[in-house]
Amino acid sequence: MYEGGLVQMSMWPQQRIMEVADGILVVLNGGGQMGVSNAAFVIDDHKAFVVDTMTFPEMAEGMIYEIARRGADVDTVLNTHHHIDHTGGNMAFADARIVGHPASVKFLQQLGLPVKMYDRLMPHFRGRFDHLELVIPEPAIDQLMLPQGGELYVFTPAHTLADLAVWFPESRVLLAGDISFIGVTPLAVHSLLSGWIKAIDTLLALNPEVIVPGHGAIGSCRELRMQRDYLAALYHMGQYAVEENLSMEDALAAFDAGPVAEWIESDRTALNLERAIQEVRGEINRQ
Repeated sequence: MYEGGLVQMSMWPQQRIMEVADGILVVLNGGGQMGVSNAAFVIDDHKAFVVDTMTFPEMAEGMIYEIARRGADVDTVLNTHHHIDHTGGNMAFADARIVGHPASVKFLQQLGLPVKMYDRLMPHFRGRFDHLELVIPEPAIDQLMLPQGGELYVFTPAHTLADLAVWFPESRVLLAGDISFIGVTPLAVHSLLSGWIKAIDTLLALNPEVIVPGHGAIGSCRELRMQRDYLAALYHMGQYAVEENLSMEDALAAFDAGPVAEWIESDRTALNLERAIQEVRGEINRQ
């Protein structure tokens, strides 16, 4: 396990690098709160395949150090979706091929780098986004060669309009991206909840032994089912609220988050329920 470099400065979350299977390493970044996501890399024949790059290139320094220490070079970077906390570190991998889903690429091209919005959403990093350079991935997931027999799962939409997960059948390790949150309340700001639930069902059917979430601690199917139940409960409460013409306040008061209520960032539930109600009303869809 490596705890290294600038990521240990007081302004950065504590970071740990752990090998969860032979050649499959994960970067656990802080507690998984807003703007603090996990990443992973797979080393195969002196080449490294990186999955997500976190929010800033400085956060990727420990990962880059460990890859070099193991005698490998970064060949390919995969961004699982468009959110800045999974793509902002791309500029640290300028010599590698960086790939994402075409829908994520299109969204990033349209969004650009809204510094003021990020400063507002992540005040603990205020001022850091001024110096960030947005490196947009290539829309070329169909050309990916995954290491160690890995399989790419594509969900459109789920947590966002396009989410990717990487599954390694031999080691039964799942790099779930933001399809999975563990110990951190999921965030549905760009989600279609029904699609997210179906994505989780697909991943649960794989019966992974190790699940690396986009945010939070390494877990198993148990935690992923907890998240699925939470999202399903949100969707059902959205249906009930629309059928009974409940106010948002009354629907939120009646909602039971189950064990997810103990996860951090619990204030997201209000936003998530609003998103569920919007979906049930037909105000958002798969487009």
